[in-house]
This record gives sequence, structure tokens and C-alpha cells, in this order.
Amino acid sequence: MLPGVAAAKVPTTNTLKIDIEASIGERCGIAAVGADSKDGGRIDVATSVSFQFRLDCNTPFRIGVAAEQGALQLVETGGVAATRPGDRTPEGFATRKAYVANLQFATDQDGMVDAGECDSDELTSRRGGCGFFGNRPGTGFSAGRDSTAIGREGALTVRWRGEDADSVRLAAGTYQEVLTIVVGPRT
Repeated sequence: MLPGVAAAKVPTTNTLKIDIEASIGERCGIAAVGADSKDGGRIDVATSVSFQFRLDCNTPFRIGVAAEQGALQLVETGGVAATRPGDRTPEGFATRKAYVANLQFATDQDGMVDAGECDSDELTSRRGGCGFFGNRPGTGFSAGRDSTAIGREGALTVRWRGEDADSVRLAAGTYQEVLTIVVGPRT
């Protein structure tokens, strides 16, 4: 061997080990499936409307519901827009109809989970005391520390009493409310 020249070593094995790592990011989404109403949405008759959805959360999540007005609100009467939310008509009829919302959904670990019921006025802010109030992803009800829901179904059911149960009769017209369901990874 010549001075200053290094000798090359022949590998002693015929195996090459390669480590590969990959990951799947947190994913949590919701999609509407449909609605079911047996009474056609009449506000003067006791009614229950169920809005079905599909969850796709591969990580523990929270699901929340928020209401825009906290009641079904008169928006149009006889082709004329209602004046201000909550106003009574000159004849003394009410322009808001309270309802109750119930949230249920399935998880991979626990099957069907019932998040409970909330009165409509509790769905406008966290101060209302509703256990599933949430107005941005990652807020609302948590089914559990390790619960996921991949391709699972749920429903938000809204029901109201008939006119005979109200202390003040409702003004004729079209009533509306906007409910928003949000879902996101637990934070």
C-alpha cells in the first residue's frame, strides 16, 4: 500500500435499510344529507324537523350549533317585509316563535351520542348555557377525549309547539331562522 492512499472497504452486508415516515393531518368536516318534516313546516302546528348530516373527523372534535336570531322570526307578512325583529304587529300578534333544538351524532367509539336539548334563545351566545352552542370550528360539544367520527351520521332536530300552546297568537306571514352547525378538531 502506498503512503497517503486510503484503502476502500468492501461492504460486509447485502442489506440496505431505509426508514420512511409519513403522517395524516387532522381532518374534520361536515356535509348535509337532507331534512325530514312530517308537517311541511307549518308554524301554527306542533312540528318536528330533522336535519341530517354526515361527519368526517379523523381526530377528536367538537361540534357546535349557533342560531342567528334565537327564534323563528317573521320576515314577511302579506308580501311586505317585517319592520324590526321582535316587534308585535299593531293588532298585538307576536312575530317570534321559540323552538327547541336537539343534537345527536354517531362516533366510531361510542355509537350514537345525544348532546341534549337547548331552547332557541340559548343558541345565540355562550352565555345562554346551551351545552352544544358553538359558532366557530372547534367550539361546542365534545363527545370525548378520543372520539372520532369517520363517515358517521348525525341530526339536528328542531321542534316547536302548536299555536294553542302559545300565550300570544302569531301574525300571518313567513317566519325564518338560520342555524349554523360547525365542527372542528378539539383544541
